[in-house]
Amino acid sequence: MINKIVKNKDIILITIGTLLLILSFCLLFYDRIELIKSNVFDEVELLKYRENSINEEPENNSDVEDKELTIDDVEVQELEEDTKEESKKEEKKEITKTITKEFIGYLEINKVNLKQGLVSKNSYYNNVNRNIQILKESDYPDKENGNVILAAHSGRGYLSFFKNLYQLSLGDTAKIYYKNMIYNYEIVNIYNVPKVGTIMINRNYDKSCLTLITCTKNSTTEQTVYILELTSVQKEGDSNA
Repeated sequence: MINKIVKNKDIILITIGTLLLILSFCLLFYDRIELIKSNVFDEVELLKYRENSINEEPENNSDVEDKELTIDDVEVQELEEDTKEESKKEEKKEITKTITKEFIGYLEINKVNLKQGLVSKNSYYNNVNRNIQILKESDYPDKENGNVILAAHSGRGYLSFFKNLYQLSLGDTAKIYYKNMIYNYEIVNIYNVPKVGTIMINRNYDKSCLTLITCTKNSTTEQTVYILELTSVQKEGDSNA
């Protein structure tokens, strides 16, 4: 009887162990598949961004005005009749635009092998649980003496874009590609702050800056802040880029 009970316990333990092992493999493969999917998708979007930047032409306002002046009476009448329908279509377009992961630029830090696209502040994907987040208090790179503030997860998941920032030190560099320009930054300060929901950013307000924020390695109570200052700006495609 005792041997039977022991045998049944062994079977139960083996079964539980096997199930846990299978579950671990499932989680591992899921994370790996999601990482591959994310990388492929992001690479496509980065290529689209680069292609759009290279082929981008300034708007010709005179052409727009000419087109508006040459609309005949019949077309105007048709437009007036379809106003409500067009409004509905525009609303749908805005919703679609909001949830489309379209990069407006990207962040590159060669030392930690990071190259990730950035979305606009009002994008559905502008969240640390979906991408690198541009905080609402942030400026865009082209604002003089502004501060680009980016936050992302560290850790082991495929969304942990800042997982290797702990390897950075003073003097290391980063780039932001934005509107066909390259903004080059250098780290001038690194410090930790308590994770309390707010962060004090210590920077020089007479310079354009880039601020990177992520959880401190091996800590659950602190965040690390990296302050970078703009050193140069150049056009994409220049030989020195």
